[in-house]
Amino acid sequence: MYSQSTRHNLVRFIAVAVCVSIIAIAIAACAPAAAPAPAAAATAAQPAAGEQLYFRLVTHGGDDPFWAVVKQGMIDAAAVYGVKAEIDLAGSDLANQQKKFQEAVASKPDGIALVINNDDAWDKPVEDALAAGIPVIGINNDDTKGPVGNKRLAYIGQNEVRAGYMLGAKVFGDAKAAGVDLSKAKVGFAAEVPTAAYAQVRSQGLKQAMAEFGVPGELDIIDGGGIEMTTNEQRETAYLLANPDTNFMFGAGGIVTDRLATSLKNAGKKPGEVWAGGFDAAPGTVQGLKDGYLIASIDQQQYLQGYHAVSTLYLYNKYGLTPNIDTGGYLITKDNLGVIEKYSGKYR
Repeated sequence: MYSQSTRHNLVRFIAVAVCVSIIAIAIAACAPAAAPAPAAAATAAQPAAGEQLYFRLVTHGGDDPFWAVVKQGMIDAAAVYGVKAEIDLAGSDLANQQKKFQEAVASKPDGIALVINNDDAWDKPVEDALAAGIPVIGINNDDTKGPVGNKRLAYIGQNEVRAGYMLGAKVFGDAKAAGVDLSKAKVGFAAEVPTAAYAQVRSQGLKQAMAEFGVPGELDIIDGGGIEMTTNEQRETAYLLANPDTNFMFGAGGIVTDRLATSLKNAGKKPGEVWAGGFDAAPGTVQGLKDGYLIASIDQQQYLQGYHAVSTLYLYNKYGLTPNIDTGGYLITKDNLGVIEKYSGKYR
């Protein structure tokens, strides 16, 4: 039992505690409501940490629909990450591209995304840039030996051999299903720059498909003469006129494929007379698919190459991340043209 003095002290303590609680409740009731915490997404949308970063994309490309899409991806990513990014277009001139790379290094950017379109020319420049503290990643074209052949930190682009095989398998498969005797096939292969890495590795995949489907002989290589669209069209047309027995025709890149349907028309060919296909989703390619001159094209989704060039360099600067991203292998036919046609020339 508590003594009378102890009971008196307990009563006083309880009374004080009750009063304090009542006052606290009253204050809380009168205070304004606290503002809700901002959503995480709103904070992430403004990455202030990247505001001072500067990136350069050094390419062999030109002023054409394909590279306009790459540039759009770069612009959009730069806006999202709050960085500055610029693109160099060397017009398929390797010496000019090397000069632009040297200029990019001299500008001391926070990263360079480089089209590695030659197995030998870029080894030392990339190593020197890395030694100077400038991160370099590959986009669009890679060394044919990958990271073993070049010290670039990552690669963003499609698996070129697989893409070439996919294209060939689709076109030869459809022809075989239609009753074409593939043992008598004559195959033309047009490339803007036949010696460039992209044309070499894509042709490897195409040759794999030829072997699988029993197509004899070699590819007839057609030199498109660079990136000028009219020149490519003229040379494709000349080949078709000089080789009227050609029943398969492939484009190695976006420009030759864009001009392929028009070249077939120029040579007097009707839709389905020559089984044709190529790469990318340029406006002329989309129209060729719609009109039945082309069976298929491989979309390497180059918008992603421009976009992820920026995002990867940003993530490398922030966290040291170096992802390899396969952007391609999307097979386009007349049956799935809807979204492609809608965005061709800007996002596809």
